[in-house]
Order: sequence, then structure tokens, then C-alpha cells
Amino acid sequence: MRCLKAGHSIAESGIWVGAIRARQEALVPTNSSPLFDLGRLQALLDDGVLLLTPNLRLARRIKAEWDRQQMGAGKQVWRPAAVKALEHWLEQCWQAAVNKGQVEAGRVLTGQQESELWRLVIEDDRAQHGEYSLLQSGSAADLARQARDNLLRAQLDMARPAVASEFRLDPDCSTFQRWLQAFEQRLAQLQALTTVDRLVALAGVAAGGELPRVALVDFDDVTPLHRACLKRLATEVVEVASAAGEAPLVARSYPDRQAELGAVARWAAEQYRQRPQARLGILLADMHADRAPLEYLLRREFDCLGENYTALPVNFSTGISLDRAPVVRDALRVLASCGSQLPMADILGLVRSRFVALPDRDDARCVKLLQQLFEDGAEQVDSGRLRYLARRVKVADEQGLSLGTVLSQCSEMRLQRLRQAPSAWVADLTRVLDAWGWPGSGPLDSLEYQQVESWYRVLETFASHDSLCGELDLGPAVALLQRCCQAQVSQPQTADSRIQVLGPLEAAGLQFDDIWFCGLQGSRWPAPARPNPFIPMVLQRRHEMPHSSSEREWQYAATLMRQYRAGCRHMTGSYARQLDGAPELPSPLLRGASLDAVDTAAGPPAQWLQLAGEAQLLYRRDHQAPPLTEAELAAVRGGSGIIQAQANCPFQAFAGKRLRLEPLADTRAGLSAADRGSILHDALYALWGSLENSDRLHAADEAAIAAAVGSAVDSALAAVPEGLRQLVGMHCLDLERERLRQLLQEWLQLERSRAPFTVIAREAPLSFRLGELELKLRVDRIDELGDGSRLLIDYKSGRNSLAHWLGERPSQPQLPLYGLASPVAALAFAEVRPRQSRFLGLGQVSGVSGVQDDIAKGVKRYSACEDWDSLLGEWQRNLSRLAEDFIAGEAAVDPLASACNFCGLDALCRVAVAGEDGA
Repeated sequence: MRCLKAGHSIAESGIWVGAIRARQEALVPTNSSPLFDLGRLQALLDDGVLLLTPNLRLARRIKAEWDRQQMGAGKQVWRPAAVKALEHWLEQCWQAAVNKGQVEAGRVLTGQQESELWRLVIEDDRAQHGEYSLLQSGSAADLARQARDNLLRAQLDMARPAVASEFRLDPDCSTFQRWLQAFEQRLAQLQALTTVDRLVALAGVAAGGELPRVALVDFDDVTPLHRACLKRLATEVVEVASAAGEAPLVARSYPDRQAELGAVARWAAEQYRQRPQARLGILLADMHADRAPLEYLLRREFDCLGENYTALPVNFSTGISLDRAPVVRDALRVLASCGSQLPMADILGLVRSRFVALPDRDDARCVKLLQQLFEDGAEQVDSGRLRYLARRVKVADEQGLSLGTVLSQCSEMRLQRLRQAPSAWVADLTRVLDAWGWPGSGPLDSLEYQQVESWYRVLETFASHDSLCGELDLGPAVALLQRCCQAQVSQPQTADSRIQVLGPLEAAGLQFDDIWFCGLQGSRWPAPARPNPFIPMVLQRRHEMPHSSSEREWQYAATLMRQYRAGCRHMTGSYARQLDGAPELPSPLLRGASLDAVDTAAGPPAQWLQLAGEAQLLYRRDHQAPPLTEAELAAVRGGSGIIQAQANCPFQAFAGKRLRLEPLADTRAGLSAADRGSILHDALYALWGSLENSDRLHAADEAAIAAAVGSAVDSALAAVPEGLRQLVGMHCLDLERERLRQLLQEWLQLERSRAPFTVIAREAPLSFRLGELELKLRVDRIDELGDGSRLLIDYKSGRNSLAHWLGERPSQPQLPLYGLASPVAALAFAEVRPRQSRFLGLGQVSGVSGVQDDIAKGVKRYSACEDWDSLLGEWQRNLSRLAEDFIAGEAAVDPLASACNFCGLDALCRVAVAGEDGA
């Protein structure tokens, strides 16, 4: 045995030695509790028996504890512990067998490459057969890969007639059988093999030479294939009994998942500060869903959200996929920008990203560009249009953005015309990233630096797909690169910590002082059975394949729970009483534990509350804005919208009309309600321009009416802006054309039922002075009736109510303002709606169905007015008061019931947290 004094280099020794390992592992102080108790393994370690563990984490912990034990005994040189993860040891055995010529060498595919090969097989099969439709070939590839692995690990021979016949009875399994044949052929052509294929080869190796004695530590299950390999590669296999003992278990329930995770984070911070030597384990039943929110809550409790971001004293057993790391996510967005379309969310992400060089991202031109894109309403923006707008956008004398310049440079590379192997794409994609200045000019922190290094390693993996994928266009190449990033885990290199956050399997065999197991809802732990859809159920259950039955999941979860309780001094299990809006019960495995129901929601960390209590806060009522000056009053531009905003919410009027803040429009597919309303107005304008009065309407036959309606609709659609026309497409406009034709002919049937009238004004402009406020109004239509009185009409495509005109703050004051500005006898909404068209109004007219001439009856629920003149007087007082409030700067956050539905200013006004003082 070769030994080495502490301090010599590993390269010189070729062997791990304790003192060096202790420094490399960055162990916690020796007076803290160990992460593994060597007591039950001591004799095996002393005898030099090879210990095999189910995962690398447990193997590292056993080695670290052995080294610490030797250091504690005062040794400077000692024999390293013979401990390896089973899969890692079998990989070494396979390589040794290759070197000896016992098995054939071959290219070993990575897990991602194997999934990619399955995906190609499935897509080729779909193209050839077409009867099997999959929404996501990538997900099917992962399931197919798992199915093949399960079959090989169970040592099921697909060539056996009895096995093959089971597959032919189920359409999904039969399809997988066909895929499997194609997959095996691809492997043979590539002279490649998978990780499981290596084990199959090892199981057939003839035993020879000096073989080790092997002990299996903390295995829940050993597959038949693993046992076959061990039989060939070891003289003796011993299964070490799990640690004995059963720590007390306390169960806690919380109102929801957020409260549960918040309680865990507070507990971890309190224990860390109060018990400096304690080892704490946090187990997450659903690591994928709970890791990110728990990490945030832990950072909040430990005050590691800002400058101390890297100082979080917590070790997470799993990282995130590399494509979710911000610096890599933005690199993928940059590459996607070379395609034909780019999601609006990606454009916003790139404009805000600090990992690309866009020095004018905060310029007013950039704001104008984003406003234009949102006004277009497209979820996917054509890259050519984005490039055009970014180069042409202009504010004052400055035109164009660096975004336009970069997009033009990338467009000149003509990448969409290329078709080449992944290795050839690496250089071109790197040129694109260089053009964008990725990863930015600013300094990268430690984690970001590690993620950029991982990116370059992924590029090497991407380049290794040449033989698998052949030549690719730009889109498929970027998609493949993204899948490579998804398969790469970004795990920061951190020192060991007394707080470990682990998944259920990773915690098996480890020792802690306290364990808190989160997410023990009955619906999630034990986990529901998830049998593989490509293997017949009878075979899965017969051979006890992973996730094949509820009984197996129960046995698996119960075994893990026994190991956890044997590996700690105290255990807490918690669950949320409600998840995704549905009530939850505790896991059956918490039966017998003392239950503590906690109803308090998660609050701010204690140190935040302390700082808030010590701070001297300055209170200021911000409901009052400066009154309008004479110059501002003269510059105010607007119509009824000013009064409507002031009525709905004073802050809305202040922000929108004085600060001129406009929420960005929502993206949409097809025509929005506002688009349809605008087209409807244009069509009605054109229609009554040709019909003019009720006499001509009555005189026209069906053919003439159809022609007039068709002409009006065509005129309205011709006025649709070109940008909107390109966004929605001609098919959408053709559907709208047909809808409008039917709707307007239905509307004209209602107009025919009226007493004689003449349309005397369409889209008529009005100027009206309300107090000191000059308003510019535009009336949809004014009809002169048979007695010479006038009816003012406002077109609407939705439902309305007379209540919206009444009260001290009428939510729709448009028509009342028109009534004050023009001498009319009645006001009416014209609701043009399929099968529900009607007039709705008030006034001193008869012969118009839906327009009430009994004012007292029409307004009795909302006003005490008795006649039309008193109603006009009430409107004058209420609307004048609103105009005065606007001029005086009244800007309280005081919305009417539905005012916030389409406001879009909630992030500015903080209406959700506004107090009684209107803050």
C-alpha cells in the first residue's frame, strides 16, 4: 500500500489521503454532529471490504466521516476508505473489462444523447406510419428510454415469444416495440451503447482474477441486472442492515404550501442560530415544485437576498437545469432571435438583460418601441418587423436603437439559409453571441461564472451530436442546444453546510440531529403509482418495476421513513391542508404522530420586523396632487375620458391624464373586443351614410339592404390598419366580415320598428366647457325624430346599465356629457349584439323601444329626479364637481367596484395594500 504524508499533491500520489480530503471536502468543524454513523460499518472498513452505496452523496459522506475519524485519532497518514457508488464502480469495472478485451468497446451515449436518439426514432416513425400522434415527442422519448432501461434492469428478454406477445396486446406497447427495434438498429449503426448496455455486458463477463468482497449499504432495492453483475464481479456480497432506532415524530399542518415552507425556513434559521453544532435536514417530497420558493424563503430568513447572496449557509442536493440560469437563459434567447419569430416575453427579457450589450435600453426610444410592439398585440413578433421598428424608432432627433443594429448584423450572417452539423453550428452561434456582447460587459458573480463555464461544456456536448442528428437547420439546432442545456444541471460549488435540503431518496442513510420533511399530503406521499405506458402492466407488476403499483410506492415510502427516523434524533413531518384550491389530508405514514395544526400564515423574518419597529417612518398622505396651473389647464387635451377616469378612480385620472401613463396593451390572438368595436362603429357610420333615414330603410328590399350592409362592412374592414391586418390575417377578417353582415342586418330589423327619424349627424365633434375644463367630444350619431326632437345615440357592443349614468360618480358619463353639450330630448345606448340588440336610454321621446320617457321610474333606484330637466341639472352638478376635483389635484386611490378590471395601474397605485387613508 502506498501512503502519502499530508500536504503532498494528489497528482504525486495518485491516491486520496485523509488530511488532503478533509481540506478538499471543506468539512464542518469536528465538534458538529456527523452526517453518517460509521458504527455499523467499522468492521467492514477495517477489513478493507468494498462498500457500495446507492448514490455518490452517501459515498462521499462515508469517506468524509472516515477521514475525520482518522484525524480525530491523531493520525497523519491512513488508508482511504474503500467506498464507491454502485453505478460508478460498475462503470470502472466495465472500463477495466474493455481494457482486458473481455467486452467490446463502444461509444457510450450520455443520458441526453440517448433521449435525443429516441426522439429521432419516434419522429421518423411518426413520419412513416402517421397513426400514432404525440403532442410532445421529447416526453415520449424520455418514457421510451425509461421503458428500455426498466426492461434491461429486470433482465426481460424482448425476443422471448411470451414477452413479445404481451406487448402486442396493447397499442401503445406495440408501438414501443416497433420503436425499440428501430432504436437498436440505430445503436448498431452508430456502434454505440447506453449506460444500461454496459451493465448487460458486465453481467456476461467470465469471472476471473482477484475479486473484492462487497457490502451494499442502505439499498432499498437492487435490480436483477445489478445482482447479476455483482455475482460476476465480487467473491461475496453482504447487505448491511439499516440503522436501528426510531426518533419521535411530530406532525404539523399548515393552511397552504406557502405557510408550510415559511415555517420550515424560520425553523431552520432559528435552529442554526441557537444550536451552532446541530445538523439539520430539510426533506422536500416535491423537490421540483418546492425548491425555488423554499430557497427564496431561506434567503429571506438569513438575509441573503442582496449583497450576501452567496453567504446562504444551506446546501441543496440538486441544482436547476442550466437553461433556467439567467445568463444561459438569455444566451438561448439571443440565439432564438435569429429565427423568423420571437416571443414577446423573450424580447422584453433581452431588453432588460444585463448579459447583453444594449447601452440604450433605458432610452425613450426603447420605451416607444415596446409600446409599438404591445399595440400590435402579437405574442410572436416577426423578426423582420422587430428589426425594422428597432432601426426606425425615433424620439426627437434621435433615431434607431442598438437592438436594431445587432439584429441587422445577425441577419447579415444568413444563418437561416444554413444547414450543417451541430459541431459546425458552434462557431456560428458563438458569433451571434459575440455580436450581442454576451455575457455582458459587467462583472459576473461566482455562480454566474460557473454557469458560463457550464455553457461552454454544453457546447462541446452539443457538438458531439453530429453522428446522431446529422445536418440541422437553424431552428432545430437551437432547439437541440436548449435540450442539452435542460439536461445539464447547474449546481453551485459550495462548502458543506449544517443545513441540507434534500429529496427523499438523497437523504436515505444520512445522519441528522433534526429532520423536517415537507409536503406530506396524502395525495403525494406515498407518491401515486406512475406505471410506464409502454410496458404491459402485468409485466411491470410481476417484476416490481419502479412506480408500477401503489403497493410498491407504499413500501418504498415506508422504508424511507424508517431510515429517516433511524438517522435522526427528532423528526417533524408537515403538510398543507389545501393545495391548488383542493383540501388535503395528511399522509397515512404520519399516522400515530402527534398532530399540531398551525393556522398562522408565513410572515416577514423577525429581523425585518425588528428593523421596521426601530425605524422612524415618515408618513405622508399622497392623495393630493398639485392643482393644475393655468398653463397645464390650457394644455389639457381630452374628452369624456377625463371625467370618466376621475369618476372611476381619482388616481386613475391623475396618472393617465396628467402623468400620461398608459398601461401596455395585452397580447392577443385575432381581433380584440376593442378592435371589433372600432370596426363596428366604422361600419355603422358608413351604413347610415348611405341609408340616411327611416324612409329609405323601409323602402329598401332585402337585396338592397344586403348590398348596403355589405358595402358598409367592406368599407370598415378596408380601414383596418395594415399592422393589425397582418397580425390577424385575412381569414380572421373574412370571418369578421360575415359576422358583421349578419349582425347589421339583424340591427336594421330593430331600426325598422322605430317611428320615423332622420340621421342628422355621424361622428359629430362637440366642444363643451365644464367649469374651467375644456372638453372635446365626438358623438356617434344624432337622430332627428318626427316631432323635431333629437335623440343622441352611442353605439355599444356589450351590455350596459342606466346605473352607469347616475350617482355622484357615474362610471360612464359620456352620454350625460353629450346631453349637457347638445340640446337633445333623449340619450340612448345602441347595443348592437347578436340576438340581443336593443336601445337603452332615458328622455322625453316616444316611439323608441327601450328609451324610457318616465324619468322618475327609470332612475328611482339611483336618483330622486322627477323629470328630464332635473336629471340634466343633477348631471351638471355631479360632473362639474368631478371636473373641479380633477383640476384641484384630487388623486386618491378610491376605485369604484369594477374600476380596476381594465385599469392596468395597480403596480403604481398599490390598490391591493392601500389603507383607509387612500395610501
